[in-house]
Amino acid sequence: MKYFYVIALLITVGLALLPMTYLQGEGEDEYIGKVVNYTTYGATVKSLDPATCGDVTSAVIQGNIYEGLYWYHYLKRPLEIVPQLADGMPEISDDGLTYTIKIKRGVKYSRNPCFGKNPDGTYKTRTVRAADFVLAFKRVADYHINTGLAWAFLSGRIVGLDEWRKKSKSYPAGDFSRYDLPVEGIKALDDYTFQIKLRKKFPQMMYVLAMHVYAPIPREAVDYWLGTEDDGKGGRRPIPINKRVCEFRDYRMVVGTGPYMFKEFVRKNRIVLVRNPDFRNQYYPTEGAPGDKEKGLLADAGKKVPFIDVIRYDYVAESYSAWMRFLTRQTDSCGIPKEVFKSVITPGKKLGEKWRKRGIRLYTYSPPVVYWLVFNMEDPIVGTSKSLRQALCLAYDVENHIKILYNGRGKRATNILPSLFKEHDLAGPGPYYRLDLQAAKKKLEQAKKELARQGKLVDGKIPQLRLDLPGNDRAAYRMGEFAQQQFRKLGIDLKVIGNDWATLQEKVNNKRCQIYTMGWHADYPDPENFLQLFYSPNIAKGTNNANYSNPEYDRLYEKARVLPDCPERRELYIKMVRMISEDCPVLLLSEPISFFLTYKWMKNIKPHPVGYGYTRFRRIDTVLRKKMGGR
Repeated sequence: MKYFYVIALLITVGLALLPMTYLQGEGEDEYIGKVVNYTTYGATVKSLDPATCGDVTSAVIQGNIYEGLYWYHYLKRPLEIVPQLADGMPEISDDGLTYTIKIKRGVKYSRNPCFGKNPDGTYKTRTVRAADFVLAFKRVADYHINTGLAWAFLSGRIVGLDEWRKKSKSYPAGDFSRYDLPVEGIKALDDYTFQIKLRKKFPQMMYVLAMHVYAPIPREAVDYWLGTEDDGKGGRRPIPINKRVCEFRDYRMVVGTGPYMFKEFVRKNRIVLVRNPDFRNQYYPTEGAPGDKEKGLLADAGKKVPFIDVIRYDYVAESYSAWMRFLTRQTDSCGIPKEVFKSVITPGKKLGEKWRKRGIRLYTYSPPVVYWLVFNMEDPIVGTSKSLRQALCLAYDVENHIKILYNGRGKRATNILPSLFKEHDLAGPGPYYRLDLQAAKKKLEQAKKELARQGKLVDGKIPQLRLDLPGNDRAAYRMGEFAQQQFRKLGIDLKVIGNDWATLQEKVNNKRCQIYTMGWHADYPDPENFLQLFYSPNIAKGTNNANYSNPEYDRLYEKARVLPDCPERRELYIKMVRMISEDCPVLLLSEPISFFLTYKWMKNIKPHPVGYGYTRFRRIDTVLRKKMGGR
């Protein structure tokens, strides 16, 4: 949820670790004596609404508040899906098309004005019902809400949902009566039974149900927060339909079932989450992967969670400033800025001795991520010349890209799948994802002939190309300068254009980029999640941003996506990966390796490759922390 596009690895690390502390002397008396997670973040939280969540930063925040029917076991590897709000695994019909899911009884939402007030003036809550999941799915399908990636996983798959989406378009955006229209494929059979009917088999459906973007939404929140406004007299009055918004954009509107709820949300300043007093009883896992017990990851087995009372994020835009906070023990974990990497990490990629003596620990892991440069396949230059794309891939020195720009924190990507997937090795490296300048120049000559036949050369040369970057800072332009050097080796001029994230997204969605930098973080542990990025019907859905269209690829994908995990499906996956390696709609860059540091008082740290919401399992040794001079 991604979960979805990845831009800055340090941002992901800084948020995902969730350091803990006792907050004292800060003026917030209500926090004294409570365990507080004190950390920094450096990227804009783009969404507070689960339906519109499409970036890692938002997913990390939302994972503490919203919960789905299922999620992943915190410790087990390989990954294992387990119930979250569902009461057991689904009952799946013999034909694989109907999923009947029981909902846990007694799960309560965080208290919110939308539920009304008690006689003592406190806000009410209520328990989750199956109808809340029906509403969640309808909101993801709603034409008037930019749900992007969340909709891409449902579109064309649930009986009647696409038809409902078309009907929703005919309603004014602020007319929420459309949510009363029935959908054959999503029903609440009773208050605690939710049913989904698929058009065709979709073996990845369980992975989709493990994403928090389909978290239950109470109708009261829609009607209260989106349908009414303060009347200035302590009451509420209806908002005219033509002035309503459709998304939850204010932190006060957020109503979830998770262990935390918002207390403060000041954009690019501070975010404070506090314990949800109505959170159900949940306990630390009693099982893990081999070696977890020896690492101390089962020391808290069976204990009630969460262990943290407050999570406080302070906005720090510069990674070096966040680093200085970590060194002065104001935070408990941190990524490693490029400027200091060599002084902290040895050539053998170990933590330096002086840092270990300070009680600092190094954690490294390889998330299921691939970074790449995307070629717009509808562009008249890069989209029409396969030889040009192949030449650029062969000329690009990815190893030095990783070394110079990222301190060697990664490895060259050799096909579109992360190497954590077994199909990655079976498909093998792409023939053009290697450094071979001589071969690149031969391909360039072929490209010139292809473009000359189309009348697209300028004075016998490839016209200037354009690279759009997701940033305007020094790091972004350093990458742009490096790319210019690589293209220059082939005599190709490259114009670099910096953008803020919203502008880049707008350009990509409207096909106005020629080449741009992006990456994909697995939403679930199946190669299909990467292969769907090149399925041509997904151009309209917004996930095939390369605008790649290949009828044979589409045929193989449509055959593979209805098959369970089996040798036949694996062979289809391999064929599709190799087709992309030949056509080169992307110039593959790297699979990142994440390096992050914590002080040794932090406990229960095990990075999860695709899931969110695991802060509840983190803990600190507060006695040790105080002894070591922590905040």
